[in-house]
Amino acid sequence: MRSRGLARRVAGAIVLATCALLPVGCASGPPAWTIPSFSQIFKPSPPPTNPLHVPPGDFEKMWNKVVAEVNKHFPMASENRLAGTIRTDSVMTGTLIEPWTPDAVTFSDRLEATLQTVRKYAVVQIDPAPEGGYLIKVEVNKEMEDLSKPASQPAGRAAFYNDFPVNRTREIVGAVPTPLGWMWMGRDTNLEQKILCEIRDALLL
Repeated sequence: MRSRGLARRVAGAIVLATCALLPVGCASGPPAWTIPSFSQIFKPSPPPTNPLHVPPGDFEKMWNKVVAEVNKHFPMASENRLAGTIRTDSVMTGTLIEPWTPDAVTFSDRLEATLQTVRKYAVVQIDPAPEGGYLIKVEVNKEMEDLSKPASQPAGRAAFYNDFPVNRTREIVGAVPTPLGWMWMGRDTNLEQKILCEIRDALLL
């Protein structure tokens, strides 16, 4: 019985000594064997660069994943694999009463779209990188509706019209001019970063 108790004490002493020397050994060892801290594990990923560099790989697989991530925010308008260009249709930016729309990232974007009609569209360009791989550039453009006067505005006259104009149908010959009803406001860099982060996660970069 004494031999068993002595053996247990010796084994316990060895375990305690090993636990006491373990941090010292880890600290004195190479950095690759250090235990990561809590902040390192849950540290957010750095913001991606625009354009985003993708290592060499299957172009078709990368293209399909990029299209799938962009399609979460905008409907597709055209895809040109030879030119490496993806264009989307314009969509109206979600307002404060539309929190489910994915095309507005910040509160200021939704407030702006609530006070003024704003639409966005995206253009993605994928080009070969000089050092190998591909460069994915995302541009999200914002446009604001530019009207000469508010919609349904009587322009100072009475709201009740006494004249009833005759409905005349005219056939237009030639090209139809595009109405200039939208004004370019710049790029939405917040939404660009969000799309690039989703592309980076989808490609496991």
